[in-house]
Amino acid sequence: MAKTTKKKASFGTTMGVSSILAILVILVLVVFSALSITTSSADLKLSQKTSNGVKAFYEADAKAEDMMAEVKNAIKSGADWKSKLPADVYEVSTVNGGTLISYTISIDANRNLNVNLLEDGTGHLTRELWQVVPAREWVPDNNLNLFMPK
Repeated sequence: MAKTTKKKASFGTTMGVSSILAILVILVLVVFSALSITTSSADLKLSQKTSNGVKAFYEADAKAEDMMAEVKNAIKSGADWKSKLPADVYEVSTVNGGTLISYTISIDANRNLNVNLLEDGTGHLTRELWQVVPAREWVPDNNLNLFMPK
């Protein structure tokens, strides 16, 4: 009897697996590239907001320093220096034998720079307060929008 050789039927599975693997790799790369673009866009927006906030703070700080120099010049000018400060900008009050000079500078819509300077009666000026505070009072939202099925 003659020996017959049987060939196994091939279904081409090696070609299909490599195609599916290539498609999955491309899909993963596309998803990662979209995520990295989204993340970098969000980081850019955050860094621009931070940069604008820092710039606004330093502009307000420089203005506060200029106003403090104006107060120092008024003190050096003579005994009636309190009348030389504009009442709509500076708040002048007497505290413990000294004079407290207060003013506020707007940094942006959400923050103010509050400054208190103390003149001790001898012409020496010290910083009592140099603080960033919220521009308006925080009001909490007490609404609880809960799902209440009927």
